[in-house]
Amino acid sequence: MRLVSSPWPAVRVKGGRPTGKAGAGAWRRALALCMCGLGLGAGVWARPAAAAPAAATSAPAPLARYSVRIDAPDKLRAMLAQNLDIERWRFFPDLTPEQLRGLVDKVPKQAEDLLAARGYFSPQVQAALDAAVTPPLVTVRVTPGQPTLVRSLDLQVTGPNGQPDARLAAALRKSWSLPDGAVFVSAAWETAKSNALLALLTRRYPAARIAESRALVDPQQHAAALSLHLDTGQGYTFGALRIEGLKRYPATIVQHLSPIHPGDPYAQDKLLDYQARLQASSYFRTATVAAPLAEAQGTQIPVLVQVDEYKPQKLGLGLGYSSNTGARVQTDYENLNILGRAWRLNTALKLETLQQSLSSGLTFPRTENGARYGLSADAQHANIQGLTTRSLILGGQRQRLDGPIETVLSLQYITERQDVAGFGSTTAQALMPNYSWTRRRLDNPLDPTSGTLVNAQIGGASKALLSDQNFIRLVLRGVDFIPLGASNQLILRGEVGSVLSPSANGIPQQELFRAGGVGSVRGYAYQSLGVNQGDAIVGGRALLTASVEAVHWITPKWGASVFYDTGNAADSFGALKPVAGYGVGARWRSPAGIISVDLAYGQATQSLRLEFNAGVNF
Repeated sequence: MRLVSSPWPAVRVKGGRPTGKAGAGAWRRALALCMCGLGLGAGVWARPAAAAPAAATSAPAPLARYSVRIDAPDKLRAMLAQNLDIERWRFFPDLTPEQLRGLVDKVPKQAEDLLAARGYFSPQVQAALDAAVTPPLVTVRVTPGQPTLVRSLDLQVTGPNGQPDARLAAALRKSWSLPDGAVFVSAAWETAKSNALLALLTRRYPAARIAESRALVDPQQHAAALSLHLDTGQGYTFGALRIEGLKRYPATIVQHLSPIHPGDPYAQDKLLDYQARLQASSYFRTATVAAPLAEAQGTQIPVLVQVDEYKPQKLGLGLGYSSNTGARVQTDYENLNILGRAWRLNTALKLETLQQSLSSGLTFPRTENGARYGLSADAQHANIQGLTTRSLILGGQRQRLDGPIETVLSLQYITERQDVAGFGSTTAQALMPNYSWTRRRLDNPLDPTSGTLVNAQIGGASKALLSDQNFIRLVLRGVDFIPLGASNQLILRGEVGSVLSPSANGIPQQELFRAGGVGSVRGYAYQSLGVNQGDAIVGGRALLTASVEAVHWITPKWGASVFYDTGNAADSFGALKPVAGYGVGARWRSPAGIISVDLAYGQATQSLRLEFNAGVNF
């Protein structure tokens, strides 16, 4: 048995260096696989600059000097055509017959090396040149043979004390991506090793390294025995926080957003979480968080935060359109540093076709325990489906983020005038405490392809406390993004809501339920599903909606979808009769998130609607 001695990932061929044509081919293929670990894989061939003629837009397309036919299994033919030199030189105008014969002679070795990198170590490759035809024809015949399969894995981990760590090794084996019985492909071997090392680097062991990696390939048995030895190096913890770039805002803005405490085990996901929190805080144009290993003091690594602050005041103007509420004009004013204490003031005027609002909110920086407090005031006017409402909402809230979990405890006072077409006018008020729990586990918050969103709410009011009706309001809703291969996904969405009360009278309309439109039941006008009252549709005490949608991404940016929505709102679940809406749509991955355009058919109304939406419905 010959050992390839190298600090790089090694491949060994059982039985010593072979001799003869077949043996030499096996040796070359194993050596090529070793070279792949060095980034010198088959298919990267040196060639003179003249071999790649410059493309001139005005010149006619060059004629092929010869043609190539590759007889190989479909799964390998395209790969060979893309990587063999015999294919790449076809349009070289000054190619001589001698050079062509040289290229043909090189085909077997090149093909064998390419096939070895994909797990075929015993192929039969023939290349023939027919110069009697015009243009000359090169025929490449490939019989790949049996693929080499992984037979065994020896995975060992040496811990900080220089002793084997069986617990870590067992954990890495559970997530190993090249199991016994899998085809031994060099790229998959490199990926599996990288993933195992990354698992150590990103969790407590930032100095981990590959101490040794080998692959023993037996071409006669079509088997590969893998060996990977990892050295964790020293285990590290987080040290003190160092902040750079703060000029306007107090250091507590950065400190209170940190999920990291001195002495916590090093974890890269905590650094990324911290950076995401800073970037989402609205105070910083850019924010980076790092733990430079070179600056470690013993086993403690300092946490370095570098920020670039936004200017404290912003004024914005926006135009938009929604198929739910129509055209929109909006202006916003934001001051991030009220009284020099990083209190954030937001004021917005929004004018839409169906509803208008003037809102203002004062948000305080996060406290040391991660909570954020705020006060708000909103004046709203809406005229939707024959129901006109004028509302004033005053409130305060406490929001807290803990990883993927967000909780909000709020208290709102709502006073509202309701004008129902063909029925009359009334008023309603409620002093309403509310608790909201949200869990977000998405691979990408702007463009999710997998993960879930779940939200649960409970709130209520009592006639004894500035309210016109006793009620308890419950809501549960969720979205599940399920990937189906590389270019398909399934999206499931559902929502159920209930208001427990003696009557709907005296309850503000925004605490009742209507359905229809984007994010609800497509194919029906916005909030057109509910309780018939006079000539209007008003909110009910029961809501149930569900949706299933399949998306196929035709290109990385453009996709097509089919969907089926169902649901309704009513004054009770006994009176609720679900209606269906279904159709097709287009999807565009914009820099700001998913843009959706749907053509939806409302089965109950037998009408088509064009629905438009930006972002994730939730």
